[in-house]
Amino acid sequence: MIYFFRLSRSRWLQLLALNIGLAIAYIWAAKISLVFTTLPGTVASVWLPSGLTLGLILLFGNQILPSIALGSFGIISVDLLARDPNISPAAFFWVNFGCIAANLVQPYLAQFILDKYIHKQQFFSRVRNVSIYIAAAALSPMASAFIGITSIILAGRLEWSDYPLSWFTWWLASTLAHLIFTPVILLGKEFFTPKIKYGLVELIVIPSLIGGVSWGVFIQSEPIAYLLLLILNWTVFRYGAFISSVLVSMVSLLAIYATAHGLGAFVLDTQNQSLLYLQSFMAVFALNSLLLSAAVDERSQAQASLKKALDNSTKLVLERTKELRHSEALLRHTNRELQKLVHLDGLTQIANRRCFNQRLTEEWLRLRREQKSLALLLIDVDYFKRYNDFYGHQKGDECLWKISQAIKYTLQRQTDLVARYGGEEFVVILPDTDQQGATVVAKRIRRTVLNLEIAHENTDNDHRIITVSIGAFSGIPQEQTQAASFLEQADQALYLAKQQGRNRIVVTGGLPSV
Repeated sequence: MIYFFRLSRSRWLQLLALNIGLAIAYIWAAKISLVFTTLPGTVASVWLPSGLTLGLILLFGNQILPSIALGSFGIISVDLLARDPNISPAAFFWVNFGCIAANLVQPYLAQFILDKYIHKQQFFSRVRNVSIYIAAAALSPMASAFIGITSIILAGRLEWSDYPLSWFTWWLASTLAHLIFTPVILLGKEFFTPKIKYGLVELIVIPSLIGGVSWGVFIQSEPIAYLLLLILNWTVFRYGAFISSVLVSMVSLLAIYATAHGLGAFVLDTQNQSLLYLQSFMAVFALNSLLLSAAVDERSQAQASLKKALDNSTKLVLERTKELRHSEALLRHTNRELQKLVHLDGLTQIANRRCFNQRLTEEWLRLRREQKSLALLLIDVDYFKRYNDFYGHQKGDECLWKISQAIKYTLQRQTDLVARYGGEEFVVILPDTDQQGATVVAKRIRRTVLNLEIAHENTDNDHRIITVSIGAFSGIPQEQTQAASFLEQADQALYLAKQQGRNRIVVTGGLPSV
C-alpha cells in the first residue's frame, strides 16, 4: 500500500493504464472460459484468467493486483446479473467478495512458493524447477477453490452437496491454466532469442501437421492422438520451451472447444466426463512439454559444463551424466504414462474401446493363423438406468468402477483383457478359450458381481442388488469372417440373456455367419 502512495503522478497514470488494460484482458479471458461452464453457479471447467494472472504477476509483481480485483468484479457481476437479475444484494456481495479474494490469493500464493524455491525466475530451465512450478501451479488453486466455492455456497448459489465436484472443477480448471497457458506468457521472450533459428520449411510443415492431426483427432475421432506427442517432441527439440508451450495451448483450446461441442475422440456420455477426460490428457500433454523442454535445456547446459570441465574434473562428468540419465528416465516414464492414459477409460481405469479394438485385431489375426479358439464376452449391467435415476450419477459411476475392478481381478491370465465398451457395457477378450472355458469365466464374473452385493432398490430381481447379463461367443477365426462377426454373435447372445429375464448367461459357439 505504501508503494502506491509514493508513486509520482506520471507513474500513477502508467500504473492506472496498465491495470485497466489487464482488467480488460482478464474479462476477455473470463468470457472465453465461461463458454465451457459445466456446473451451476460460476464454476467453469477451464479458467483462462488463472493462467493470465499468474504469468503477469510473475512479470510485473503485486502492482497488478488491482487489475485482478477489477476484472474479477466486472465479469462476476455481469455473469451473476445475467443468470439472476433478481439476485439479492447479500448474495451479490458474498459471491463477488469470495471470488475476488480467491482470485487474488491464488497468484500471490503461487508467486510466494516460486520466489522462495526458484532462483531468478528460472522456472523452466531445469527439471527440478519445473517440478516446483508444477507443485505451485497445483497447490495455489486449492486455497482459491476453498475460498471461492465456500462463498458461493454461503451466498446460496450452490448446494453443499455440490461442494466436492465444484471444488475439484475449480481447482482443475485453474491448475490446467497454470500448466498450459502461463508458460506461454513467461517464455515469450524466447521467441526473439537469436540462438534459435526458425526454418521456413518447418514453420510451414509443423502447423500443417498440427492442423491435420488435430482435425483427425478432434473432428473425425481418429485414434491418432499419439501423433500430437511426436509433433510436440519434435517442436521441443527444435525450437525449445516457448514454441512447444504455444503448441500445447493451441491444441488444448481446439480440443476443449471441440469436445465441449460433442466432437472428437474424447467425447463420453456427458460433457463433464468428456472435459475431465480431455483435461487429464491435456495435463499430461502439458507436463510432457514442460519436463521435456527442461530436460533438453538441462542436457544442453550439462553438455556445455562437461565440455568445459572435462580436463579438470572427472567427478563432475560423472555427476552430470547421472543427472542426464535421471532426466532421460523421467522422460521415458512420462511418455509411458501418456500412452497408458490414451488407452485407459477415465472413469473405470480399465482399457477403453480404442485399446479393445486394437487388441481384438491382434488376437484375431494371431488365432486365425494358429487356428485356435477366441472367445468374447459382452457384459451389461441390469437396470443401470434405473440405478442412475434412483441413486444419482455419482453412485452410478462408483457402481461401474466396482464392477469393472471385480471383472478385472476375476480374469486370471495376462492375455485376457477387460474393457469398457460403452455406457454400462463391458467386453472381455479370452484368447485360446473354447465355449466351455467361456462359460466358466462368464459364471465366475456373474458370481463375483453378485458377491459385491451392491444395493439396487429399483430393480425387478428379488435380490434387490446389482446383477449383470452376459452374452458370450467362442469360435475359431476363419479367412472368410471378420472380428466384428464375433462381436455380433456375442451381442445376440447378450440380447437372449436379457430376453430370458436378465441376470443370465448365454454362451454360443461355432462358426459365425459371414
